[in-house]
Amino acid sequence: MSDAAGSRKNASDEEIETWVNTVLPKAVVYARSFIRDTHTAEDIVHDCICRLLDRKNHYDLVNDGFKLLLRSISNASIDRVRRTEPWSLDSIESDHSASMEQMDRRAIEPIDTAICKELNLSVEKALQHLPLKQRAALELKSLGLQLSEIAESLEVSESNAGVLLHRARAAMAKELAAWLKKET
Repeated sequence: MSDAAGSRKNASDEEIETWVNTVLPKAVVYARSFIRDTHTAEDIVHDCICRLLDRKNHYDLVNDGFKLLLRSISNASIDRVRRTEPWSLDSIESDHSASMEQMDRRAIEPIDTAICKELNLSVEKALQHLPLKQRAALELKSLGLQLSEIAESLEVSESNAGVLLHRARAAMAKELAAWLKKET
């Protein structure tokens, strides 16, 4: 019987390792939506995952851990943003330049690169203007979460989560109206 308990513990550790490997990329993307600095976002995610793993016996991480992790990341990121200055357009441009360098430039026409850069900067700027909870709701939705999961992650009611999403989408549409116009 002790062998069964030992193999159960190993299976549990393997499940937790699989869970961490599955949620890690989404968690970093989510944290980066707040912080806009990949290294700081990774640090926040690492801290939040470590705190959850320290208390893994208190939670069902495989089933509920992603929601708990998102809530923890939201709180840590909001605290970090409130303690620091808002992002400058210069930091966005340098971030964007680094990502553009990673693309295969041979396959992209210069005009397409310019349009892509301009659109990305417009989206980044529009996201900056959103209140943190609206931005978080929008990012969680883009990760594929349902409204109830968004509400739980942000610690708001489901109807409030819907309002946050609606307002975020409306604000983004207004900010990006020039890009959304259809040519006739």
